[in-house]
Amino acid sequence: MKDATVFLLLMSLLLFSSCEKVILEQESSASGEGINVVLTVADVEAYANGDATRGRTSVDKVCTRLCFAVYQNGQRVKYDNQKAGDSDFGTASMQLEAGSYQLLILAHSGDANPSTTKPTQIKFTNQTASGGTGFTDTFYYFGDLEVTNGMPAKQYVLERATAMFRLIVKDKKPSDVKRFYFYYTGGSGQFDATTGYGNANSQQKMTFDLDASADGEPLEFELYTFPHDSDQKVTFKIEAQNAEGQALYTKELKVPMERNFISQFSGNFFTDGEPDNPDEPDDEDEEGSILVDTTWDGTEEYTY
Repeated sequence: MKDATVFLLLMSLLLFSSCEKVILEQESSASGEGINVVLTVADVEAYANGDATRGRTSVDKVCTRLCFAVYQNGQRVKYDNQKAGDSDFGTASMQLEAGSYQLLILAHSGDANPSTTKPTQIKFTNQTASGGTGFTDTFYYFGDLEVTNGMPAKQYVLERATAMFRLIVKDKKPSDVKRFYFYYTGGSGQFDATTGYGNANSQQKMTFDLDASADGEPLEFELYTFPHDSDQKVTFKIEAQNAEGQALYTKELKVPMERNFISQFSGNFFTDGEPDNPDEPDDEDEEGSILVDTTWDGTEEYTY
């Protein structure tokens, strides 16, 4: 009986020692073997080549999604995707070994996140009935990250990766026009974060449904692409459609687009001549309104 008691006591001590060892390994893995790295988006830089101080704004004012991705030797080793409303939106904390890495921070407002597996292939897709990310204004940071013991929290400023095409329709919309459909080529739905430029020949599509509030009012549409590192123009084929998706009015425009610039085309889409609305602002007022938009380097204005 005494031997049995001693045996049970020894087994209990071994079991307790084993459980304690597991707990210690978990604590060591979290705090001893890895370095806690805190990454924060300080601002979004509105002017890529201008007055950066005046052009900076809070990230939650320009996007609804953030992606943090850390790479080493070309492989993604950690990532954190966030949505507006998350308590930690704008700040990511992760455990990393000491060493040299590359960091990507991506800000956008798509329906879903693009893949960040490779920093050279950040791909957004057309919105479809089954999903897709959609194309929105997109900001990013990409650069080296040195992880060392005792490193302070890092703050980053993001810059714009996209160009915008803005279409302003000045004449009155016919009542049977229920949507605008845009199909455009020459830009890219994918970009290379290491260069900041588009690197695919994409077929981009966007549809805008119109409700009764659009009747009698000038229409305005904004579409985005990642321009290539060249002077390539983007071709927009535009359809004003009825409720059944039939094209009632069409127009094709070849648009020069540049990163962080707005290419704005304004004119009559449904009729020729002057717009029906006599209260439209004249050219001087339109140029003045550009000064209010501190988000972009500038606006190139055209008529069609």
